[in-house]
Amino acid sequence: MTYVLKTFISRRLISLIIIACVLSLAGCTAEVPELGHLDESDVFSGENAIDVKEHVFEEVTEPDDTDGLDVPDIAEDAASEDEDDEVTQENEDAEPDDAGSPPEAEPPVVAAISENDVELSDMLDNIASRFNCVAVSLAAFSGDSEFFTYQFGYADISGQRLADVDTKFRVASLSKLATMICAMVLAEAGEIDLDEDISVYLGYEVRNPSFQGVPITPRMLMQHTSSIIDSDTFISSRSSNEFTTMSTRDLLGRSSSFAGREPGARHSYSNFGTAVLGAVCEVVAGKPLDTLARELLFDLLGIDAAFLPKNLHDTGNIAAIYGEGRSLRRSVTAQLNAGSSDELGHDHHLAQGNLTISALDYARVLAMLSNGGAVGGVRILSEDSVREIHNANVSAGAYMQGLAVRYQGSAFMGDGVYWHTGSMYGELTQFIYSLESRHGVVVITTGAPNARESNGMITVCNALAELVWR
Repeated sequence: MTYVLKTFISRRLISLIIIACVLSLAGCTAEVPELGHLDESDVFSGENAIDVKEHVFEEVTEPDDTDGLDVPDIAEDAASEDEDDEVTQENEDAEPDDAGSPPEAEPPVVAAISENDVELSDMLDNIASRFNCVAVSLAAFSGDSEFFTYQFGYADISGQRLADVDTKFRVASLSKLATMICAMVLAEAGEIDLDEDISVYLGYEVRNPSFQGVPITPRMLMQHTSSIIDSDTFISSRSSNEFTTMSTRDLLGRSSSFAGREPGARHSYSNFGTAVLGAVCEVVAGKPLDTLARELLFDLLGIDAAFLPKNLHDTGNIAAIYGEGRSLRRSVTAQLNAGSSDELGHDHHLAQGNLTISALDYARVLAMLSNGGAVGGVRILSEDSVREIHNANVSAGAYMQGLAVRYQGSAFMGDGVYWHTGSMYGELTQFIYSLESRHGVVVITTGAPNARESNGMITVCNALAELVWR
């Protein structure tokens, strides 16, 4: 122990002498600022500005927690330092890593239900057949690394192409979750204030004409309390090939886009409200929502998803959308032809309902939220942001509304869960997850009837999810 202690002290003294000499020769007089003196302007402006990518690309590490643990003695500390020195020496001649590359999430452990539980797979098949589903894609998760998948039926009837684990579906209103996550990442970077007037970000005034003195905020858009509604003009302003025929700004300039109630007063579900949130994200970030979502979320998790299907890496495994009676509502070709404007903040047909993604990849996004903002070793959101998302404090009647998620105690098989549904052109989608158990499920179907439970959950999705919930 005496020898180790002397060695440790000698090395420390030598290090200090070398540092002092280097500083003296360099004439270094710079002072290190105290962190406590930094304010928001120091962090988010000038030389100290935080880049969004730099903020997001944070690898997850285990928290420091020495409470109740033995503190290592000097000998153990010295040994650890020696090991670090060896690693440093070994890496001196190595090729430098690309400092600009973000960490990639570890691949999940995936098990196909059909291969691991034949009885459960048969029960799922029976439900899918009973509801006349053309296709079903289901992914369940436990924690942040175990995933279970199930597929049924055809991704495309005309080509007799079966749905598989990688088949990508347009998930309708489940798209809103991805838009919200982009907004929250921008908020963490100081680019968006959830309680600021959206006019500040869009560059033009947005007001409910009946309440000119009340600003509309990003938080209101995510809680569906903005008073922005889905007018007939909004619904009809999308062309048959999915291009927007009227800009978001033009629509917001119409009194018909607003309800006759004060912004923030009460909940009223709004697709257009989420579209406006997407416009805010585009203008703030200076890039299209599709690009932004890939950079802030999809690429980090190593998943292939896009708000514009033509931008998917694999465009050969997209599901056609079928309504009841197997009627074709949107072919793969029609989905690939969907486009967008080059003008940022112009479109309002992507953010709220056009995300195209596989059930497994969507389940990884849910696992990230249920795991405090991280999955597969990569952190997307801080724990504070995740808590804010799940702070469901707005009454929506049958459920409580958080930020793009709904909460209802004992809503699903007696458990309190966060959930959301989606429906478009006959495609029915739903996710459910629990923060307590950290497990959840996402279900995507085509061709089934849009029957609902009393709380708004989709009957076919519930029936399938109940079988795998436990």
